[in-house]
Amino acid sequence: MNLLTEIAPQSVRIEGQDYFFDADFRNVIKFEMLMEDSTIDEQTKGFLALNLFFEDIPTDIASAFDCILSLYSPEAETDNKKTGTGKQKRIYSFEHDSDYIYAAFLADYGIDLQETEYLHWWKFRALFKGLKPDNMICKIMEYRAADLSKLKGEEKKFYQRMQRQFALPISKSEQEKLDVVADFLMGGKE
Repeated sequence: MNLLTEIAPQSVRIEGQDYFFDADFRNVIKFEMLMEDSTIDEQTKGFLALNLFFEDIPTDIASAFDCILSLYSPEAETDNKKTGTGKQKRIYSFEHDSDYIYAAFLADYGIDLQETEYLHWWKFRALFKGLKPDNMICKIMEYRAADLSKLKGEEKKFYQRMQRQFALPISKSEQEKLDVVADFLMGGKE
């Protein structure tokens, strides 16, 4: 995807038929939050995702999901080629950092996300990536991303304090697992 050479899509052709899909940033943020919700089973997530994006759901469900995934992460093919070790650390949350993100868009671009009727997800992502580093959300993401094993002394203490202060809440399912372990260690249920 190249915003300079490609038009951000608002429909997809599946089995010879054009289907409009809702590519507004709000909708894609809802999708991300849905995918992160551990209280919803995978089948229900799939059904809800299709309904988020398509007014008329294509009969070819696999192609519809491919469309959603390519909208959500247009560089997925190149990302898959990157080498990495395991799961990446989450450094932002649209749910928990919404105030900081809203303020950053207003400060940097003069865009009031509440007043914006429609902003394609690809454009939103590009703007989000281009936020100035002095915005609070960018500082928070830097704190969360810091590798404490590479820091020493006062700098390490500072980043530890910032990571605690701006830590993202753990999911309900993760908290339940921790509660079970804590209860077991305290001599409770097995």
